[in-house]
Amino acid sequence: MSLLLNEQNNSKLENLLHPCGHADINSNTTTLIELFANNPESSGIIITKNSGYYGFLSAKAIINMMHQENMIQARDQNPLTKLPGNTMIEKYIYKVSQSSASYLLCYFDLDNFKAFNDVYGFRNGDRIIQLFADIMRKELPKDVFKAHIGGDDFFVAWENKDFTHNSFDMKMIENILEKFASSAKEFYNKKDKENGYIISKNRKEQTCRFPLLTASASLLITPEKKSFISEEHINTILSCQKKVAKNEPKHLAVSSLI
Repeated sequence: MSLLLNEQNNSKLENLLHPCGHADINSNTTTLIELFANNPESSGIIITKNSGYYGFLSAKAIINMMHQENMIQARDQNPLTKLPGNTMIEKYIYKVSQSSASYLLCYFDLDNFKAFNDVYGFRNGDRIIQLFADIMRKELPKDVFKAHIGGDDFFVAWENKDFTHNSFDMKMIENILEKFASSAKEFYNKKDKENGYIISKNRKEQTCRFPLLTASASLLITPEKKSFISEEHINTILSCQKKVAKNEPKHLAVSSLI
């Protein structure tokens, strides 16, 4: 009889239980929000410390966090391209540095942009920036993080869920570079387009020939279950590679962390 009552009580208790996510106390805001979003029926998230129960983060508190996150994104958004800016880029790179998953990160830099700006004016320069942002949106899937560092520099990143697709991922980057170089030609007058260059002054005030606009890309692949890597190290590699990319035939430099 006692066993039967226990079974009935357990059955009633199971009917009252709901799935609930859990996360370590050191988890970042993005992780907590994603965990909550993946469990829409949950009333919150259990917070652990050293694998033991530490507290409970209610749905109301998480919704407030989401609101604050949206406020940060709105303030950080670039007014010209409407893409996230440096604050969100830093948060994303931090997430990559802490994650055991593999990621692809890419810096884009427009080549000879200053010379174009000097000859064709800032309004046309803004149109070139918007053109590149539009090409990124069209060529990359929605789940790819797309951002505008500022000026003529851009950043994209996404989780590398299947290593066998690396060639496809690099092809997406190559398509962006090719489409931009082709589309940017339409912003030049007939003479400059036929010549394949414009004449302007460099940073030393020397008159030089500058090729038509192109873009260069620095692509970094981080491995799964990587040892500690700092955000500064990631930024340094991507920045150094940008200089290498400008001299590559396809304007693309690729490296992978071991």
